[in-house]
Amino acid sequence: MKNQEITSEVGKVLERGYSEYDRTFREEFCNDILRSAFEIYQGSSFSAQTQVALFDDARVISATLTPGTLTRNAKLVSSETTGLVAINVLRGQAKLTSDGRSMTVDPLGVAVIHADVPFQLEILPVGEDTQISWIELSSVTDLRSLIRNKSVMVSSNALSDYISFFVDFFIKYANGDISRYLDLSIRQSIVEMLRAFLRDQVAREDGSNKARLANEIIDYIKNNLELHDLGAAKISRNFNVSQRKLYKIFEDSGLSLRDTILHYRLEAARKELASTVEKKIINIAFDSGFNDVSTFYRNFKRKYGYSPRHTP
Repeated sequence: MKNQEITSEVGKVLERGYSEYDRTFREEFCNDILRSAFEIYQGSSFSAQTQVALFDDARVISATLTPGTLTRNAKLVSSETTGLVAINVLRGQAKLTSDGRSMTVDPLGVAVIHADVPFQLEILPVGEDTQISWIELSSVTDLRSLIRNKSVMVSSNALSDYISFFVDFFIKYANGDISRYLDLSIRQSIVEMLRAFLRDQVAREDGSNKARLANEIIDYIKNNLELHDLGAAKISRNFNVSQRKLYKIFEDSGLSLRDTILHYRLEAARKELASTVEKKIINIAFDSGFNDVSTFYRNFKRKYGYSPRHTP
């Protein structure tokens, strides 16, 4: 077993090579360092190469592992820990499961998890040993607040590359003269980059959710134009959102909720006027949700430039 340990100004750098799945590996690396348990696949051969840097409030780990399941043991994590774990797969593939949700971890993305949350990282048998980079930071409460489900996959080559660079750089240079700068500048860089990508992830999720809700509301409006009480109160109750949020969704789209309802009512009336000569205009206006014909005439002419009576 390769065994090297260096104490620097910032912390400790450990390098270990394990050829046997024994108590030393399970306690020294899994329990003490990862604060996890590791079970190899039944019948699989085992080997592990690990490099670890421990400094201040951070753990930086590079590990090459044979297939198995790593289970994060929350009991081994201090109840005062308010940190994050960021896992990047440089080679191979893994599957992370947390709180009933599973995600694939591969070289195209980074899994970020609350450090005090139990999870499983399954190292998959993909024809070669899997190499992972693992960064654990505490005292990053503001970053944790950006992860709503306590775990998230950030799909970014840039973040993946930066984390693997950060791990390699720190392990390589933490025992040299440059070490006194590492705990400040590089740690801050990785924190800022994680913050930027997590905020971007939240923004994309919010944008996607908002767009989906807006589309559902528009479909509801189109299908209920005949309701004379169709408005903010009715729609907010139907979709269980506040009227303030409802107004904001449509303001952000450039067209207010009121104008959106009016637009679809007028369009429905115009299409019916163009397709029939038998139905009275007052009935068409009423069926499109207008309470009086004068309001219908005024808005119709303003929008289309001609009277409902002269619809082509």
